Order: sequence, then C-alpha cells, then structure tokens
Amino acid sequence: MKFTTFLLALLTVAPATAFFGVSLPTQVASTALPAKHAMKKAAKGHNAYRPRKSRPSDINRKAPAYNLPKDSEKPAEYTIGGK
Repeated sequence: MKFTTFLLALLTVAPATAFFGVSLPTQVASTALPAKHAMKKAAKGHNAYRPRKSRPSDINRKAPAYNLPKDSEKPAEYTIGGK
C-alpha cells in the first residue's frame, strides 16, 4: 500500500515539475577550463586580417620620404610688418 501511494505520488509530481520550472540542484565545476582557441588581441588581431601585398608593384614599393633635406631652411611662419 505504501509503495503504491509513493509510486502514484512520484508519477504525478514528476510531470508537474516540468511546468513549474523546478530544477534539481546541480553541482558547479570547481576548476576553470582554459579556452580551446586563444583569441588575438588588439594590434595582433587587426594585423592578422589586414590586406596583404600580393602584387609585385606593392611588394617592391619604396617607403615615402617624409624627412626634409637637412640643408634647406624652414620658411618664416610669420612676417611682422614694420613702419
């Protein structure tokens, strides 16, 4: 008799928990797992996806000369007119 009432109660409670969202307590993992693939950060990530120099004209291009020759003088920025 007791077994049948227990079985009846178990069969009625188990489907009802699906509607109420009652979950059994689960055990949380105590150790942290490392990532499977490390992501590239900041400049490394941007450089990994930038366009490549595939044409010979791009590969053999010289860097632009930004420096002025040393023997030239800078022009005057302001001229003060006097009387």
